[in-house]
Amino acid sequence: MLRTALAALWLRAGPADPARRRTTLRFAAEVTGCQIGWLSLLLLPGAARLPGVVVLILAEVLVPVWAQSAGMTPWHPRHIAERYELFTLIVLGETVAAATVAVRGAFGRSHGTGGALYALAGGGLQMAFAMWWLYFDKPAHTLLATTHRAHRRRFAWAYGHYLVLTSAAAEGAGLATYADHLTGRTGMSSVAAGMSVTVPATVFLVTVWAVHHRPHQTRGREWVPFALAAAGIPPAAWSPAPPAGHGSAAGRPGRGGDPAAAPG
Repeated sequence: MLRTALAALWLRAGPADPARRRTTLRFAAEVTGCQIGWLSLLLLPGAARLPGVVVLILAEVLVPVWAQSAGMTPWHPRHIAERYELFTLIVLGETVAAATVAVRGAFGRSHGTGGALYALAGGGLQMAFAMWWLYFDKPAHTLLATTHRAHRRRFAWAYGHYLVLTSAAAEGAGLATYADHLTGRTGMSSVAAGMSVTVPATVFLVTVWAVHHRPHQTRGREWVPFALAAAGIPPAAWSPAPPAGHGSAAGRPGRGGDPAAAPG
């Protein structure tokens, strides 16, 4: 029903905005086509459903790109930036909550691993602060209001947040996995458990640099701290306390930020 209503609203918007009528019609057609596709999955055999889901997810993601290539709809840079910032803040909060619950549970069943769990708790908290600082160090709305009003850059910024949000959520799961490893609840090796923490952190750092920091940088050497941190985080999986090691490395590039830039 939501898609039907959305398609109807796009069709209604067309006559009210003749200059963007092609855009509204494309949105309506794509939304309706995706809805038909999802319903059609019910008729497919089980083996064909997973490929069908992949195709439809790709189609959903490409709807705005194809529709707005016919004409960009009006949008407010500061408002859009705030929506993405708040979503990122929510995901980081969920990461902290998940890690807190996991570590608290691990303390209840720990046997001689208290020191490692304290390192995990401290490193995980430092990691969360570093991720927050890195993301909010540069104001996104200034990019969206200037260089990123172009079609190609705007969508690269927006879709880059899939990796930002996914890696932030995966970091919380990685900390929980490492807590379970310390208390013997998983059969993972120490390195594999460490990589569940360091890999998401590296993806987050690289993606935030590409999405938020690189467009602001005017001097070539400004990328060096990020490159060093991105190279230094993965080897922390082999250290005695990966969360503490990678939290320190991730925090270095963002020290010049203004915490007041964060919303809420």
